[in-house]
Amino acid sequence: MLSTFTTLLPMLAALAYIASALRLVCFQRNGARIRRGISLLACLLIGALLCAGLEILLYQRPVSPWQTAIAVLLCILVYRSRGNLAALLRPTP
Repeated sequence: MLSTFTTLLPMLAALAYIASALRLVCFQRNGARIRRGISLLACLLIGALLCAGLEILLYQRPVSPWQTAIAVLLCILVYRSRGNLAALLRPTP
């Protein structure tokens, strides 16, 4: 049971990181204006997410349950914003 738990958490975290990065990459503007600061931040976030996911997959780094929870929650937020980082960062009234 513990062995399954220790292999499931890293896989789930890596997949969540990679899915988040891919969703950000596949964002379509549909007429929205380009903001350089948000675009730069999106590029940096995509790179960091891909590196984190690949690091877990390739180097079998240990992953805590909390790191997995953060990865999954971030993935949910990115998908809810349809990959729009500006909408994700925008405060809601």
